[in-house]
Amino acid sequence: MKTAAKVFTIIGIVVNFWTIVAPIVGILALNKMKKATCKKDLTVMAVLNLIFCNLIGGILMLLLKDEDFAPAE
Repeated sequence: MKTAAKVFTIIGIVVNFWTIVAPIVGILALNKMKKATCKKDLTVMAVLNLIFCNLIGGILMLLLKDEDFAPAE
């Protein structure tokens, strides 16, 4: 599901590139998703992604579970 969230966020960036806000929020969400260790780390970015970038990508980010993230090193 994490991969699907990334794909839909990238689609949102490409489709809404002209709004300027969508690419910024999308790139920040992708970076946060890469570094997140639990679901709580993504909540704010998921809501911003839901509102500004891509509806499906934001919903999928909110539905992620703690097991979907790599353990902290």
